[in-house]
Amino acid sequence: KSKLILRQPTHIPPAVSTPNMKLALTLALLGAVATARYQPETATAAVIDKFFLQDYLNATTHYGDPKTGCESDEIQVQIQGVQGDFCTPPCSLLKPCPSDVPSGVTAKPMCALQSTSGGKYCALICSPGNDAQCGTNASCKAISGVGICTYDD
Repeated sequence: KSKLILRQPTHIPPAVSTPNMKLALTLALLGAVATARYQPETATAAVIDKFFLQDYLNATTHYGDPKTGCESDEIQVQIQGVQGDFCTPPCSLLKPCPSDVPSGVTAKPMCALQSTSGGKYCALICSPGNDAQCGTNASCKAISGVGICTYDD
């Protein structure tokens, strides 16, 4: 797989969330609940396939260590002048960053990186110096006043 090397960002955008977005999401959820109907006569017992369960238990997350492989929708990224790398998916205004982070990670996924060709990518944003936010084998690197989690191995 190819590796994308990005220049250090000069500006990390704030999280995008507006009252209108929250209202639209609330109305969509209310509409889904209102149209759902319980039909006991058609309810059947679900049997969990053992292979499905095994795949679920072995599931990986986004923003993992490239050493163990990236998800199918991710690329390996290294920021120019910053030690370490990480796996990351692309993002846009209509495609927010996935929220499934590795176990123990409390850093927040944000659409914060841009390649020289204009592609936008997610990053785990952390507080510089607080490596615990980044999980196992990763640390928080200071970039333009904020932090980004990278794997050092």
